[in-house]
Amino acid sequence: MDIIILLIGFFLLFKGKLAWVLFTIIFLTSSYLGLGTDISIFPIEHNVSDAGLILYLALCFYILNKSKFKLGKTIMSKYLIILYIFLVITFIIDLLFNNIGFISIIKTSRHWIFLSCIWFFYYIPYKEIRKLIDYLFTSTVIISLIMLVEFFFETQILGKEYETLVSESGNFLTRGSIPSTFVPFFLLFLFTPFYTFKLKTKNFYIVLFSAVLITSVIRSWYLAMIVGFIILLFLQNKLKVKTIFTGILIMSGLIVAVSFNPIIKERFKEGFEEVQNFNFSTEKDLQGNYSFRMLHAEERINYILQNVQYTFFGLGNVTEENFPEVFAIGLVADTGGVIQLDTADIAWSTLFIRLGLLGTSLYLLFFVSILVFFYRNRKNNPLATVTFVYLFINLTILSFASSTMATGQFFIFPVLLYFLSKRKLVKVKYINN
Repeated sequence: MDIIILLIGFFLLFKGKLAWVLFTIIFLTSSYLGLGTDISIFPIEHNVSDAGLILYLALCFYILNKSKFKLGKTIMSKYLIILYIFLVITFIIDLLFNNIGFISIIKTSRHWIFLSCIWFFYYIPYKEIRKLIDYLFTSTVIISLIMLVEFFFETQILGKEYETLVSESGNFLTRGSIPSTFVPFFLLFLFTPFYTFKLKTKNFYIVLFSAVLITSVIRSWYLAMIVGFIILLFLQNKLKVKTIFTGILIMSGLIVAVSFNPIIKERFKEGFEEVQNFNFSTEKDLQGNYSFRMLHAEERINYILQNVQYTFFGLGNVTEENFPEVFAIGLVADTGGVIQLDTADIAWSTLFIRLGLLGTSLYLLFFVSILVFFYRNRKNNPLATVTFVYLFINLTILSFASSTMATGQFFIFPVLLYFLSKRKLVKVKYINN
């Protein structure tokens, strides 16, 4: 399927439909907006995100040709250059000292190519980015509606399987699908004046996205959205009373869902107990998600601290199949052993393993540079405000529940929002479609 989508993307690029090309890239690099797996078996087994990378590289060449091979300049450029220099150094170390081949380097590091979008998206016209947001919003609404229909009518349209949870008291609850990729962003986004929907329409979308989050029973997402709402309401300067009231209702609804639903209440109770009783020196109980993730990161950071090279540069770009089984904590592999390097559960393990402490610091420097931009421009720009909140909860909360933040494609959307916000501050000579 991804190959067909890639071919459609090439056709759209040939036609100069940049908004649709960007949508296609995001669709592929986000595993179909969270609907499917990142693995495709046609014509050979590969990552779906690789199709997105190919289309992204084609878009970069298109932009270079239109801009006469001039790269855009941003406040993040110097931080990205530093990070890329670091990555090149790790490649050299791998080749000369770690006996890691060039193919392994490409396999494990190609996703960092997406960070170069800060030089190319500079030339994307305002109207194209604006259209992209509308396309993503509409897609998120449609996917969320289908997910709720599947959940409440116990049917399968998107082909995703549902999990049934049982509490200690014997209560049953069918757990909904993981929400589409941009549900958290657009739920926060609706509390800004960017979209001029009627109040009833806006409330419908808010309830829709909230319902998808609630039925998923994902504690980290609950916590992230509550924290996000609080920060957003605190930072907004021009919120109407009705908007604030709606925000309070949504937060109250989440709290009520936690208080009265036995499964959700039990999961939060377990989470609080894990946090309260957790100790790195105690017996490693891997049944709790929080314990698993913290111990997963702790085991890996302790490992790299035993070697000076690993401490600064990480383990390098070795592939999973070429790394010995030294870690006891991890997800179960198809072979029955423990997955050593890759995990979808926590970004920090991936960063420590791949980049070491120095590389992780440089990556965070790049991350914070764009975060600071949105914070500084929050007062007169609702888009900057909500993007700051979105990035902040990803850094401080969701990074402990997902590895998405440790990938280059994570920044495609925030960088586009950066340039959309930037248009109000400076004039940019766009490329001509």
